[in-house]
Formats: sequence, C-alpha cells, structure tokens
Amino acid sequence: MSKKQITGQAMGHNGIINYEVDVQDNKIEDLKILKHSETSGIFNQVIDKLKRNIITEQSFNVDTISGATVMTQALLKSADKAVTDAGVDVQPVPKKKAPKTQNLRTDVLIIGGGEAGLVAGCRALTMGQKVILVEKNGYLGGATILNGSNVVGTGSDVAAQIFDNNHDTPEMLAQDVARESLETNYPALTDLMVHNIGPAIDFISKFADLHYQKAQTQTPEHSINRQIELPSASSYEFIQKVSKAFAAAGGQIMLDTRVEKLMLDNDKKLRGVIAAQKDQTVNIKARSVVLAAGGHGANQKMRGTESEGIDYYGPMTSTGDAYQFNGDLDLQTHDLGWYKLYPHGVEVEPGVAKLTTYASKQATDMGAIYVNSKGDRIVNESNVYTTFRNAILKQADKVAYLVMDERTWKKVYDLLILHDFTPEEIKSFFENKGKRPVFVKGSLESAAEQAGIVVDELVQTVKNYQGYVQDGHDHDFGRDPKYLHQFEGETFYIIEQRDRFATTLGGYSVDADNLQLVTTKNAPVANYFGAGEIIGGANGHDSMPSMMNTWGISSGYVAGAAASENAQRQATAGDDEANIVAIVGTNASKSYNRKLLYAMKELFETQVNFEICEIKDLPLFNEDDMDREPASVKALAAKIEAADGVVFGVPEYDHSIPAALKSAIEWLSCAEHPFKDKPVMIVGTSLGIQGTVRAQMNLRQILDSPGVDAKVMPGNEFMLPQAGNKFDENDHLNDDGSEHFLKQCFGHFLEGLPKLQDEKMIIKA
Repeated sequence: MSKKQITGQAMGHNGIINYEVDVQDNKIEDLKILKHSETSGIFNQVIDKLKRNIITEQSFNVDTISGATVMTQALLKSADKAVTDAGVDVQPVPKKKAPKTQNLRTDVLIIGGGEAGLVAGCRALTMGQKVILVEKNGYLGGATILNGSNVVGTGSDVAAQIFDNNHDTPEMLAQDVARESLETNYPALTDLMVHNIGPAIDFISKFADLHYQKAQTQTPEHSINRQIELPSASSYEFIQKVSKAFAAAGGQIMLDTRVEKLMLDNDKKLRGVIAAQKDQTVNIKARSVVLAAGGHGANQKMRGTESEGIDYYGPMTSTGDAYQFNGDLDLQTHDLGWYKLYPHGVEVEPGVAKLTTYASKQATDMGAIYVNSKGDRIVNESNVYTTFRNAILKQADKVAYLVMDERTWKKVYDLLILHDFTPEEIKSFFENKGKRPVFVKGSLESAAEQAGIVVDELVQTVKNYQGYVQDGHDHDFGRDPKYLHQFEGETFYIIEQRDRFATTLGGYSVDADNLQLVTTKNAPVANYFGAGEIIGGANGHDSMPSMMNTWGISSGYVAGAAASENAQRQATAGDDEANIVAIVGTNASKSYNRKLLYAMKELFETQVNFEICEIKDLPLFNEDDMDREPASVKALAAKIEAADGVVFGVPEYDHSIPAALKSAIEWLSCAEHPFKDKPVMIVGTSLGIQGTVRAQMNLRQILDSPGVDAKVMPGNEFMLPQAGNKFDENDHLNDDGSEHFLKQCFGHFLEGLPKLQDEKMIIKA
C-alpha cells in the first residue's frame, strides 16, 4: 500500500493557503487546510464542498465554487500540480452526464441563502410546506456571514431569561430606531420588526437549537440592555446550525443556482423561476416565492455616489441581480442609495475592509482614544457609533487611529481573532510597515512615527488625556468617567479605523402587513414576498448596531409565514393548472416506455401536475368479476376521472398493444367509464425504427370504441425509434431533436385541454 501526504501552497483572497493532499494507492483520500487567512464562515463551507467534489470525482478538474471562484481555482490548480509533481497518477471517476434541464415543484421557493432566507424557509417548513431554497453562491450566509451574531431579543422568552425581565418593550425599541435614524425609518416596517423579533428569536432558537446569551457589547444607541448573541459571537454559527436544521426538517438547499428569469403567466402572476447552474437549467414551479436575495453593496452604479470613497467589506457577489430578473414586474423601489456605515474597519486591500466593531468597542471601554493624523483627539470615544463615524468622515484622509496600551491590546487581539482575523494576518499587518492597514507598536513616539501621526502633538494629546483621567473629567469631549482609564506601561499600540459598509438599507417596497412585493402602482404582486436586506426601510437611513440581524430574522419569520399561508390557500382552492395522468402501458418491470413517461414528467412537471400510474397490479379482466370491481381498478379510475388529460406510454407487442393494457382498458370501460370525452395523448418508443406505430393505431381504435369514448387528440403522435440509443445512463432523453419534437407534441396537446383554453393560464418563461 502506497500512502503519501503532499503539501503545497495556493494564493487565496487574503493570503497564502497551506494545504495537504492525502493520497493512498493513487486515490485522493483527503484535502486538509493547514493554514489560511480567508473569511472563516465562507471558507469552511467552500472547502467542505470542494473537498467532497475532489474525492467523489477523484480529480482536481472539478467546478470552482461560485462566490469564491478565484480562490478555489488557485487551490485546484496548485493541488493538481503538487500531486502530479509527486508522481501520483490519480484516475478520475467517469462523470455522469446531467440533464440539460431539471424541473422541480415546491410549495414555497426561497431565493437567497442568507439569514432572512433561511429563517423564512424554516418557518415555512413548520407550517407544513415543501420548501426549496436556491443560492447563487457555492456557500450560504450572504452578507450575514461577515457579521457577528448580535441581535435584539425584545419581547422574547429568550431575552426575558437572559436579562431577568428588564422591562424592554417593542415600543421602546421602535422609539430608539426612530431616534437613531433621525426618523428616516418607515414606521409600518419598524412596527412589524419590533413586534415580531421576539417570537422570531424564540422560534429559531427552538428550531435550530440556538443558545443565545447576553452580548459582550451593549451599545449606547439602545436605551436598555437588549442585545444578545451566540456563544461564538459569529453569524457563521447561526448559518451553520439553522441550515442544518432546515435540511434535517426536509428543506432542499440548492447552491450554485442563480435565478435568471421569472415564470409569469399572462396576468403577470408569479409561478416560479428559471435558474442556471453550471451544467444545466433548473425550472422551479412554486405556489409562493420569497425574495431574500440580499443587497447591492458591490454594485457601485446602483448604490450611487453617496458611498464613493468608503471602504466596502461586504461580499463581492452582492450585485443586485434581483433587479435584473425582476425587470418584467415593474416593482416599486425606494432609497437604493442608502447603506449602513460603520466606523470600525481596517483596509485589508484597496477599497476592501474588515470590521473591528467588537474589538474597537472593547478598546474604548478600556480607555483607548481616537486621534487623527495630526495627533488630535476627534471625538467622545464612548458616544454612539454615528458620532465618531461622522468624525472620521470629517478628516481629510477619512482615517482615524485607535491608540491603546498593551493591556487593552491583548483584549482587542482576542476579539479580532474571534471575529474573522487570523494570527498570521495580524502579524503580517505589523510587519508590513509603511503600508495599509496601519498596525504598529512601540513607545508612544515610535508608534506615532510609524503610523504617520505628528509625534509631538500625539504625545501632548496623551498627556492631556492622562490628566483628564486623574481629574475624573474629560475637558475636551465630556467622555463618561467610567470609560476614562490611565494608559499603563511604556508600550503603545495604534491601529487604523476607517468607515466601511457592507449592507444596503433601501430596496424593494412591500406591503407592511405581509411583506408582499408591490408594483409602482402599489398593486401587490401575486405569490411574491420579500425579506431581509432587499426590502430595507425598517431601520431607516442608519441602522443601530444589532438591527440588521434583527430585521433579517424578523422579516424572514413574517415572510415565511405569509408565503406559507398563500401557498396553502392555493392548495385548498386547487391549482389552476392541468392534472395529467400518464399510464405505463405494460406490466413488465423494465420498459423503455416507462422511461419515456418519466422523461416527460421531468420535462413538463413545472407546466402541469404529471402523475405516472402503473397497471401491473391490476388483475386480468374477467367479465364474471364485474360485480366485484377490484379496489386497484377503482383507484385508477378515480385518478383518470379527476385528470384534465391522459397520456399513454404504449409498447408494441406483435403489432398491437400489450395484453395487460388491453385488460386494463376493459376494466375501465366496463366497470368504470373514466375515459368518456377525456383528452388523450399517445406516445411510444421501441428498439426498432417504427416507434410503436402499429400499437398506437391499435390503441386509437380501442379508445374510440363504444364504452371507452376517449377523445384522442389528433396530430400529437409521438413515436421514438431506436430507444436503446435515446436515453443516457440516468434515463434522461439524450437526443435534442427528439426532445424538441416531444415538447412540440405535448404543447399542442395542452393547448387542446379545456382547462387551458384560457390563455391566461399559459406560463410565459
């Protein structure tokens, strides 16, 4: 047995990725990541998926992961070369060809796998709906994955236990939102948020086994302690646990699935979506759709000029795709130029930042100060975030510097590591002198010089501040005395602070009662609901800390319920689409005609309800048994009677139909008469070149006979020759010409159905 551990390096988005490939007997057994500086919440998901694909296919020639294309491509290329250079000859597993088109049906479809989408999906599942969630990236989390897990628990049993009934109320929360947003919030949406976050937190905590605790940081924007977080303080924990619970409860997650177009009928009622994967098109028919596709922070054109010059730290995939695929609906939008700006960020590459909110708040609680490049303090460091956000914006270079002692730095370091920084990354910042981001240490004079701060002025500023601490009064800005602390020791740390944003705060307009999307004429769009960042407004032009997660969870909770209720109403009323019963015309266990019907089901199940029925369990017809009609005959007759149309998949035996099919029709024309005036389409396939032509002629005669009286539709004959060459290993039709003709024939058949005579019912994809 030959076993090798092959190491290598690849260049990631944020730095070098060290990896190991374990190979035994020329087979890839594992891909281990030894060290990286990537965003953990995204990276962990991406690597898990990439590793599964590599091991399954025994190849590094696998698809890259959407949303992490450059990084995964670099890793695959590097690992492939490393294994080849090591003399290992890995034999790839032959790939099964996927169908060009996949058709799916569901009760509720969720577009977007972030916080809001996952909560909406979970709520819909608990209300008895079948749920599919599609996400364009190869990982879940959206912009949420980059943030902490902090949220408010107002009105929840969870918060009542944590804060021992601190008398917080939805009304108090609404007042805080209005005050901090300078009353730019939309009151109706704010009201929905503050009254639903409590039930939503209780719901998702129980559903996904989340254990919230008091958040380390209780920010002054909130008039009362109400902020809670998960033990890891990371949203990755939320996404990981909620998605796992969603899948365990029966929810289907489809990654790398980008919605490109909506399915609309002629009344512009939403019926589903058309999505693209790397190797196929996916058509998904749904009774309700929840749009939770995130914001447009990475789209400079959409967010306008207001954010120019501000570092962006959100996902580069937040490009506002929904505004393209929703183009046919004339949806109403509002405040697309709004975005959430935080003052706590470091520029890790030009124009791209990472957040330091938790670490920075800890630093100022321990006495750290904010200065500009001149060495002057610029703000009351314990004030609300908006105050020093604006103070930073006033600086000529839009940069501030956080000055702290070593005692404080140790706490800051721990929180940076907890929130998406790596030790190697921080070390590189200190070593990369003269470049951004600024991370320096030394004596006060030395640190100031390294940071490019006027040395003498900073020394004087620190001296003055030390005096204020002794006096117990901040003579410059009136900082709360409890946050005035002496600098200890001779070593100082200085790190930059830049304003940065990740999330947008405007988006589509909705009905504030149920989050249903509306047109520019304020008309609700049938079957379409919104949640999360893409329907902002509840928090106004400037969201308080913890409130983006609050909006995501509460809006997802409401939208999931509204979509479920809408789907249930449709199910109760009956779907306004045709019900097709397809009959397998043989009792044989293996049949190309059965394959043909299942291929039709796959092709057309988003257009119609397509149910395949067998005759193999029906007894041989005997006129003597007419008074004792078998239950299996009754059941099949009932399905045919209820159907809008019937499709026969008929083999050819001795120039005729199989005896089993003739027997079944005899039962269904003697004891029952479900075929009377029923529209019928006949299809068939054979190994020869005639494609069951004689059997189809024979069946037409039978169906036209008295007692049967079926309405066999003319001009829709589909005969597939040489069946052995027309299906792939997955039983999908692999002949484009045959597939095109089948679609044409079935389309003509549908046009003749009485139920679909009304043009309004035809879906325009």
